[in-house]
Amino acid sequence: MRAAISIASVVALACLIGGVSRAQDLHAAQDIDPSEYIREGVPRMPNPPGPAPVRDFSGVWVGPNDRELGEVPPMTPAGQALFETRYSYRAAASSDSLGVANDPFITCDPLGFPRNLLAHAVSSRGRFIFGSGPDRILIAYEQQRVWREIWMDGRELPEAVDVRGAPESRYYGYSIGRWDGDHTLVIETTGLDERPWLDEVGHPRSSSARFEERYTRLDEHNIQLTVTIDDPEFYTRPWTWMRANFYWVLGQEFQETFCIPSEGIQYRDSLARPSGIQTEIE
Repeated sequence: MRAAISIASVVALACLIGGVSRAQDLHAAQDIDPSEYIREGVPRMPNPPGPAPVRDFSGVWVGPNDRELGEVPPMTPAGQALFETRYSYRAAASSDSLGVANDPFITCDPLGFPRNLLAHAVSSRGRFIFGSGPDRILIAYEQQRVWREIWMDGRELPEAVDVRGAPESRYYGYSIGRWDGDHTLVIETTGLDERPWLDEVGHPRSSSARFEERYTRLDEHNIQLTVTIDDPEFYTRPWTWMRANFYWVLGQEFQETFCIPSEGIQYRDSLARPSGIQTEIE
């Protein structure tokens, strides 16, 4: 078994060994002050840091730290109906009587965008690399070793997906980028496959949702991210989904953190279900 397993697997093991209270203790540990991760896993940087380079995010970063999730607005009837079909693993493990969970990540289905920005790893933090290619910026994530293309050549996002004459939806959508000044990269994304969850509790996002990420390089070692969502199919108003900070990784090492399907299924069948959690995938 690799050290990098899914949170769902860790929770299932906790439930089997020590019951629900032990699982709750595990969740409390995962909610530790994010600054602890900086002290544990990221060497201290020079203080004060140097100035931010111009239009340059290249390198390895770790986060999200000091993460703040926005309040989800009221959903439309369609959004609410879909949300009510989803049962999070955390809620199932924390309830007085173990409940039902159908998070696709139980069997290591792709997290999709933007849930992958939550860095769903054992430590609830992850690393990513900004790189480059012809007419595009590439972002690669250590969690599941997935990558995104951010086109910088002035093209438009697709108006629709999954209809005649339009491209197919994607787990990580279609993304275009532009610079706002010398230190802010703005990324717009749409065309998402609707199966992945928006967050850990199962909020939906439609294929027509529009996301905006604003990465601002504050100085040599710090990036600030704000993510907003406009999804009128499922929500009654746009909102700021997340604010977070990311930090430069000394040594620039990029690790890998996999959720392995065969191991996820093994944990589901040998630990989660025997402990009382009914794991059913949509």
